[in-house]
Amino acid sequence: MKFTKKPLILIVDDVVGNIQIVGNLLIESGYNISVSIHGRQALNTAKNIHPDLILLDVMMPEIDGFDVCRELKKDEKLKDVPVIFLTAKHETKDIVTGFSVGGVDFITKPFQKQEVLARIENQLELKFSRDLLIYQSEEIKLMNDKLNEELSIAAEYFRFLLPAPFSDKYVHTFWEYMPNAKLGGDAFGYNWIDDKNFVMYLFDVSGHGIASGMYSISLMNTLKYLNLADTDFLNPESVFSALNKLFQIHEHYGLYFTMWYGVFNVDSRELRYAAAGHPPSVISFPNGSTEFLSSPNFIIGGLDKYEFKSKTCIIEPNTDIYIFSDGTFDLNQPDGKNWGIDDMRLFLEARHSRADKELKELQQFVKNLYEFSKQKDDFSILKVRFL
Repeated sequence: MKFTKKPLILIVDDVVGNIQIVGNLLIESGYNISVSIHGRQALNTAKNIHPDLILLDVMMPEIDGFDVCRELKKDEKLKDVPVIFLTAKHETKDIVTGFSVGGVDFITKPFQKQEVLARIENQLELKFSRDLLIYQSEEIKLMNDKLNEELSIAAEYFRFLLPAPFSDKYVHTFWEYMPNAKLGGDAFGYNWIDDKNFVMYLFDVSGHGIASGMYSISLMNTLKYLNLADTDFLNPESVFSALNKLFQIHEHYGLYFTMWYGVFNVDSRELRYAAAGHPPSVISFPNGSTEFLSSPNFIIGGLDKYEFKSKTCIIEPNTDIYIFSDGTFDLNQPDGKNWGIDDMRLFLEARHSRADKELKELQQFVKNLYEFSKQKDDFSILKVRFL
């Protein structure tokens, strides 16, 4: 016998001599036993002791073994206890009945000791294996519940790092964010570096899930609290170079990120911007027309000494800039066509006069495409209006 605990077996037989023979055999073989001499007593005893296995005689007065087994299988706490029938019957119909009411095996009388022990040990091994699987499943569920709880806390912290919509006499900001999981790889931010320069950025970490989310949180804190030594945050090239040095792909488990970064000066109305492997932003002019602001550079974290380049443009009053991740486009449509970045630009352009509702409408449109195409990605878009 190879069990980690001493199994408890309930023997049910109306013949005391049979109980004595089987009981002595089981005790000598290292099992604990309990006994009942009729069906009603067996049901009560089983409820009290919760045996690991039941040896159940078929032919008993008042209530036979088949009916006892039927009652056992109705009990939530006893239904999984294996029942082996003890019987002198050899007819096929009795064997079929025994299996149909929930029995797992038969032992015919007169007993053969080695056969009895082999059948019992086999069923106990199966029972304990099932018990172990149930226990492990419950443990995994508890761990998953704990993990989900901690992920929810991390997601709340991530949301805390995202900036609130902002409005002053120079800029207004609007955004929509829909992560693929509790922790997303997309994030964005904006703030005044000083009283003349307003910074805005959006990045997209590769992959999905916990690793990307934690990487994103680290990056958010770095940017939010300006934790880059010897970096000119008014210069996108300087910011990208510092981030590229800090977040090399081979030092971060193969993760990297793309990013759009811009700085607006209120006196000159110049916007200096750069994109590192990131989609171009969309500029919406006061008359409602739109264009892409592209600045092609390689991803951040890919090449150690890459030289990033930025561009500049002059921003007229009442101009909007849309900064977004690739989760807002490159989606399959019901007609089989791809909904690409230019489709998204035209979508925004067509809703130029929608009182800043276009982001919510875009989010709902993309969400519907996600559901249709079964694609999954983080959705994030930031709109900055320059007054």
